[in-house]
Amino acid sequence: MFHLQHLPNHRPGEKTVLFLRRHWIAVFRLVGFTAIAAIAPIGLLWLLSELFPTLLVVPTSNAIATVFISIYYLAVVTFFFQEFIDYYLDTWVVTTERIINIEQHGLFHRVASEMHLAMVQDVTATVRGALRTFLDYGDVHIHSAGPIQQFRFRDIANPERVRQVVQQLTEDDKHRHPSAYGPNH
Repeated sequence: MFHLQHLPNHRPGEKTVLFLRRHWIAVFRLVGFTAIAAIAPIGLLWLLSELFPTLLVVPTSNAIATVFISIYYLAVVTFFFQEFIDYYLDTWVVTTERIINIEQHGLFHRVASEMHLAMVQDVTATVRGALRTFLDYGDVHIHSAGPIQQFRFRDIANPERVRQVVQQLTEDDKHRHPSAYGPNH
């Protein structure tokens, strides 16, 4: 489980309830795309050798092709690692006091936001498509009245269960801290 000691503003008695990452299908899609991108130059070289058999016989064309293929594979590997880092470092932490949204944008840009449970107004789970329904993953939108209008948990497993947990934590927080919710609660 995730340890709150690694997060700023740790509150006494605060416990981690959910530590979320995107569904494993995101990595599967990334690996599939990378595999197709890795195979593409082989198919292109075969096609060129079939259409223009004398083109790749010239020594300079082999050297030029090697340079371009090397640059291409370097770009594919760089893309793969950048997207994997984005997947791995995009995390959402739900505690008994707050929701923490940590999103990686590129290699050197990370945005971390937090929302106290008292700010939560609405929690919505969305599952669209046959694959998402079959594998039970989707998005959870948490709407707020505060300066951060919305958190979006993208492509997470069991979105309906996550929605229920966040709603229950919000209700529990109302009972623990009634003054944070105003005089009508």
